[in-house]
Amino acid sequence: VKFKREKNSTSAEDDAVSLSSFQSHTSIEKKDPVFLPVLSETQVLRLLPTLTGLASSRQWRVRQGAVEIVPALLGCTNSLEIRSEIAQLCFRLMGDSVDAVRNTAAECLCLGGGSLGSHGEDVASEWVSAIVVPQVKSCSHSADSKQRRLALKMVEVILVNSVCPMARKKGTEIPTHRELVEIGLALKDDRVANVRLNVGRMFASVVPTLQEEDVGIISKGVTELLVKERGREDGGDRDVIYFANKALARIQSRSEEGSFVSYDLNK
Repeated sequence: VKFKREKNSTSAEDDAVSLSSFQSHTSIEKKDPVFLPVLSETQVLRLLPTLTGLASSRQWRVRQGAVEIVPALLGCTNSLEIRSEIAQLCFRLMGDSVDAVRNTAAECLCLGGGSLGSHGEDVASEWVSAIVVPQVKSCSHSADSKQRRLALKMVEVILVNSVCPMARKKGTEIPTHRELVEIGLALKDDRVANVRLNVGRMFASVVPTLQEEDVGIISKGVTELLVKERGREDGGDRDVIYFANKALARIQSRSEEGSFVSYDLNK
C-alpha cells in the first residue's frame, strides 16, 4: 500500500518519532505512567514562560521537548485554570510546521489526563471534556487538512488509551467517547483523500477498545465511506478503500467473537 503524505519542511523532520508518539502506537496494553507532583503551582507558573520561549526555538527538537513535559506539569496542580494555561503550550505547538512536533503536542494534550489520576477520576474526565474535546472539534473543522488529520490522531490516542470514561455523565446528551467517534465519522466525506484514508485507519485501530454499540455505529459509517469511495468517477482512492476495508475486517472479526451486527456490503 502506498501511503500518502503531505509535503512538510524536510523528510528528516517528517520521519522523526517522539517517545509519546511511540507510546500511542503500543499503548493498548501499556501501563499508565505515574507522575509524582514535584513542583508547586507557583513553580509551574514560573516555568511556563521559559517553556513558551523554548517553544519558539528554531530547532524543532527543542520545540518538541518543550511540550513533552506537559503531562508532568499537569500532575502538579489541582487548578483547572492553571491546567488551561499549561494546555496553551500544546495548542500553540499543534500548529507547528513539523509533523513530529504537532503530533507530540497533540499526544501530550490527550494523554495529560493520565497524570491527573492521583487527583481523582472526575478531575481527569474534566480535563478531557473541558480542554481536550473542544480542541479536537476545532481541529476537525479547520480549513487545513493537516489539522483535520491531527483531529483523527487525537481521537485515536484518546480511545486507544482509554483516557475518557465510557459511562454517560449526568447532564450530558452523549458520553465523551461517543462524541469522539462522531467527530471521526464526520470526516469520512472530507474532500482530501489523505483525511478520508485516515478515518479508516483510525477506526481500524480503535475498534478493539470500544463497546458493542459504538462498533456498530462505526461499521455503518465506514461502510458508507467505502460505498461512496467506490462510486467516485475514477473508482476512488485505493488507499482510502484499503483502510476502510481494514476497519471493516476488524469489525467483522469482533462480530464473529460477539453478537453485535456489522454492515454487509453484499446486502
